[in-house]
Amino acid sequence: MNNNTTIYRKYRPSNFNSVAGHKNVVEILKKQLQTNKIAQSFLFAGQRGTGKTSIARILAKSVNCENLIEGLSCETCKNCVSSNEQKNPDIIEMDAASNNGVDEIRDIKNNVSTLPLIGKYKVYIIDEVHMLTKAAFNALLKTLEEPPKHAIFILATTEYSRIPATIISRCQIFNFKKIDKSAIKARVKFIIENEGFKVEEEVLTEIAILCDGSLRDASNIIEQLINISNIQISMNDLKSIFYVAPKQEKIELILNIIQNNPQNIIKYFEDADNQGMDFDVLTLSLIEILKEIIEFKFLKLESYLSVLDQEDLNNFNEVEIKELFKIADNLSEVYAKTKGTNINFNYLLISILKLLDKSIGFTIKDEIVNKNTANHKINSLVFKPSEAEETIQTTKPLTYSASKDFMSEFNEKAKEEIKQEEIKNVEHNLFSNQNQTNKTLEFTFNKSEEIMETNKQEKISEEIIVDQKEVLFETVDSIIFDLKQKIFENENKKSFLVSIIEVINLLLKANKDTREENQIILDNIFNVDNEGKFVNKELANELSPLIGFKIIASSENQILLRHDNFKNVKYLCYSLLEESFLKKIKTIFKGRIIIPISETLWNDIKIEYKQLKENNTLPKYIPRSFNEYYEEKRKSLLSSSVDEKTLKAASELFNIEDMEVE
Repeated sequence: MNNNTTIYRKYRPSNFNSVAGHKNVVEILKKQLQTNKIAQSFLFAGQRGTGKTSIARILAKSVNCENLIEGLSCETCKNCVSSNEQKNPDIIEMDAASNNGVDEIRDIKNNVSTLPLIGKYKVYIIDEVHMLTKAAFNALLKTLEEPPKHAIFILATTEYSRIPATIISRCQIFNFKKIDKSAIKARVKFIIENEGFKVEEEVLTEIAILCDGSLRDASNIIEQLINISNIQISMNDLKSIFYVAPKQEKIELILNIIQNNPQNIIKYFEDADNQGMDFDVLTLSLIEILKEIIEFKFLKLESYLSVLDQEDLNNFNEVEIKELFKIADNLSEVYAKTKGTNINFNYLLISILKLLDKSIGFTIKDEIVNKNTANHKINSLVFKPSEAEETIQTTKPLTYSASKDFMSEFNEKAKEEIKQEEIKNVEHNLFSNQNQTNKTLEFTFNKSEEIMETNKQEKISEEIIVDQKEVLFETVDSIIFDLKQKIFENENKKSFLVSIIEVINLLLKANKDTREENQIILDNIFNVDNEGKFVNKELANELSPLIGFKIIASSENQILLRHDNFKNVKYLCYSLLEESFLKKIKTIFKGRIIIPISETLWNDIKIEYKQLKENNTLPKYIPRSFNEYYEEKRKSLLSSSVDEKTLKAASELFNIEDMEVE
């Protein structure tokens, strides 16, 4: 390998036949070339490293090829040779990330009318086109609408949503999806063998997972492996750089989950975390293995297996499909909630432990987990006998550490002191402060299946009352972890919406001094000491939905908060309709209305506000009161709920599956 040429550049495809994946895109472009019906404006959209720029260059070369054969460039004519050497004067590439101004686009506009020098077309490739300014897009618009016959524009973007609709409507759009694993594996194997190395099949599979559909990332991984390997690239080589789990480790982990072996699971995760494992990759790998096991159990076909073999599958002969589905659902949920975060190790481990069999005597409905705290203690355990039963007393309180030892000890004491036939149902409820977590541990003894409500006046043989110390999260990480759980638990619940006009109304009276004053108040809520613990734990826990928000504008009676994640915005809107939370907000922020928005909405608002201001059409400011604002939000939410209920009733009455309210 030439040391001056990277793997990615050396093996960049030079014609349509060498493109990995994107068969539909390639076939359409080849068909256009064969029929000489070539569009003049293309928009290539998709994630990074999927070949957008490479295919744009191939297309630019092909349209000017002098000896085109069935849509493929000849690679020998003057145009092809100069294109391969990146010296073709008729192919102009521009990186919009660094040349995003209107002047650069005007240069294109001024030069586009001149004829090509050596080919039939002048081809403009604008990469990362979403980075252009609004003025630059406007300058480009007219050229795209009426381009000269000899000009072709190819726009490439990783953020399709940021392209103006007026640009999109003038382009032929091609969506570049993630390159499928089989295509990546084939290409990776070709590159490695062409470089004079051998590679294990398991390494190919892991690279396909690591690169997440990006062939550029796969090429970078290959380059690192080649630098540290001799002739054979093994899993040990891959593990030394990225610390990925071998297939057998992942199979054993799944078996430990099925066999309810918490000791092995915890040991594996702690060791893996210490060695720096990428738990996003591990989660995806486990899901893929489970998928293949489930597929094989349904179809008994080995043709769909790409990771496992028959020997691996034999480990799961006695495992029911529903168990596999349960594990797969759990892992998918974890991946969706923690991808790219620094808490994925903690959350993944906790979620897997929650899957274990609950035969030890209690069911965990939900858990409060702090990485530094292994046990929770219960101060006292007192039996209250009913009038019809004999009084049973304990000489001292019992200590609970959520372990099998406690349960066996407790059951033994119960057997000694109580006749088995007299006990039918014993319920054990743990109540924590409502402002904290409202988490419940439900204990069931014998074969009891019903949860008895505290307000029912039923006679029971024994009632256990447990006093638990109030649990408060002390650090930012722990409170964010708990907040993610709350957001997930409440994601299907409705919250009010914030309109652009509401925010514009606030901006009309925005004041820098009040913004800074309120930002100080917000920062003080989550202040930490030298040990990283909250100065005011109670307040930080009560107002946890505010964490991560930034105040971007404030008036005398309104505060505009922004968060990058829409789910956090939705949850804060939901929380603002809860009386206790709203009351606390009113006190802390001196009666100012809290208006939460997402980053996306804020970008739209800035554009709208600027246009209104330029056109001198800004609306008149409308003052709002705290109580009035949130009362309106409650009513609008209630109205929406009524509409949905009416719609559902109507659809059931008339047997209509899809009915919408306009």
